Amino acid sequence: MEEFIAKTSDGAEIETYFLPAGPLAVILCHGKAFDRDSFVEYGQTLREEGYTVAIPNFRGYGRSTVGQEGVDAIEYDVIAVAKELEAKGHPSVALGASRGGGGVLRAVALNPNQFRAVITWSTVAVSDEVASRLGNIPKLFIVSESEMMHDQTLAVYREAPEPKMLKQISGGRHAQKIWQGPDRDLIEQYVREFLKAL
Repeated sequence: MEEFIAKTSDGAEIETYFLPAGPLAVILCHGKAFDRDSFVEYGQTLREEGYTVAIPNFRGYGRSTVGQEGVDAIEYDVIAVAKELEAKGHPSVALGASRGGGGVLRAVALNPNQFRAVITWSTVAVSDEVASRLGNIPKLFIVSESEMMHDQTLAVYREAPEPKMLKQISGGRHAQKIWQGPDRDLIEQYVREFLKAL
């Protein structure tokens, strides 16, 4: 598996797995209790479906360094990876789980023209201001019906502008664990259909 280092605007260096394939790239952004390795298997699935994939370790994970804005400013990491992909000729879709979901939403709110679409699995809450600034790119929100981030996800979904889509999964699994559970095929189907429609 290839790698690259994405340099953020605040001076962090973000180690990123790189799985090249087709023109459209998907950035897979891990949750707080995970790291980039948790997304490798799904990244390989996406590559087999024809998508280029980038999987960063957020600042403070692995060998990724922390920039001047601090350890929580992971939106800068997402933007830096998207710009590196753009330089390689790949427009990108950002997919984030839990804390990574909040990171991709804040990244899109800061720079909506950098992304083709955004997907979250069990996103943490973001402010109404951030949710309302997600632009006119397609948005897919996936969440388990009885998990801890259910209400936060619905709050973000309500504030986000169209076009947007909400998919609720049975059970209480959170973040990458919803993909590791019994609804894995269904979640992959939702993402696959969403990406094909872009």
